[in-house]
Amino acid sequence: MVVVLEIKRHSVWRAKVRVSFKKVIAFNVLFMTISAMIGA
Repeated sequence: MVVVLEIKRHSVWRAKVRVSFKKVIAFNVLFMTISAMIGA
């Protein structure tokens, strides 16, 4: 039972990290595009 809870908690934590990482990449792409338009 404890092992199942540990696996579930780990997968949830990994999913949260993956979502936040995608958000960071999206913000980076957005700001790079804006700065490229300003610099051009």
